[in-house]
Amino acid sequence: MTQPKLTRQQIEGILSDLKFMDRTFRLLDKGDGYLLQMQYYEPDVTKPGSEPVLQGTRKWYISPYMTISEIVETAWACVCRSQLHVASEHFMYKGRRAYSQHFDIEGRLQLCNQEWYDTRK
Repeated sequence: MTQPKLTRQQIEGILSDLKFMDRTFRLLDKGDGYLLQMQYYEPDVTKPGSEPVLQGTRKWYISPYMTISEIVETAWACVCRSQLHVASEHFMYKGRRAYSQHFDIEGRLQLCNQEWYDTRK
């Protein structure tokens, strides 16, 4: 038995049953399916004291052939990843965001190339 194809309206109905803090879940068209993105307002962490601005998570693929459980699990993964991202922006060591998700991957590779490993002596 194959999973019946869900309509956009059915998927949006599933998403409307989700609740996480003040966040909203939005569905974007993507050719053969959709993209799920969670949005919320929060000040920009690089601009202390700034007004809240619209923030958006990375986008998560939603197939119209997913089950309800798969869609809810994808939204849960989105929430978890978003919270990890927010934590990385607010966790400080010596006044710096050492775990920021905004570091460029090439910059991270340069650090790897320097082999600055923390080992027990």
